[in-house]
Amino acid sequence: MSPTIRHALWCAALMAGIGLAAPASATDKAPAKDAGKPAAGQPSQQEMMAAMMKMAAPGPEHAALNPLAGSWKTVTKMWNSPSGEPVTSEGTCERSWIMGGRYLVANYKGDFAGMAFEGMEVLGYDNMKKQYVSSWVDNMGTGIMMTQGPSMDPATHSYTLSGTMIGPSGQETTAREVTNIVDGNTYTMTMFASDHGQEQKMMEITYSRKK
Repeated sequence: MSPTIRHALWCAALMAGIGLAAPASATDKAPAKDAGKPAAGQPSQQEMMAAMMKMAAPGPEHAALNPLAGSWKTVTKMWNSPSGEPVTSEGTCERSWIMGGRYLVANYKGDFAGMAFEGMEVLGYDNMKKQYVSSWVDNMGTGIMMTQGPSMDPATHSYTLSGTMIGPSGQETTAREVTNIVDGNTYTMTMFASDHGQEQKMMEITYSRKK
């Protein structure tokens, strides 16, 4: 189900639940005796509302992201080739919850090749897809990178997001991001990209909580 359809159903359920139907005119026919009664096997309005509320509620997968919230110092390493030395830079990141703990927004600032860099991520868990979902934008492009992946692995305290991106050559490549929560004050994000079937490490960011 697309986000647009889901939003439409959600709005329809809300309107039905709080009685926002248009008022009846004097010429309207009286409702049938069973009007509004769900057909056999169909959920009632109350059941639909309960299902919608459950779907929209933050759950344990959202809570698992709590260690990422806060103010961070960052050290970024970027590789141009697997055998080359990485280029290192520093930055900051602010992560905070919005919309009742449904989405974790990150605002990143740093530098890239001597130029000021800023980026923003919206990260959440889609209860319908049962996957983490992320969108990323920055001032080095005009696109929106979308990634998604399964729930956090409790054994490694990590989760993996995958998606595609367009490289400088205009070719689409597959990207994989692995975020690992080391402890309450440290986490890392490592990005890999596939080029002609060969995956290589592109970037690693270490986040250290500001004190």
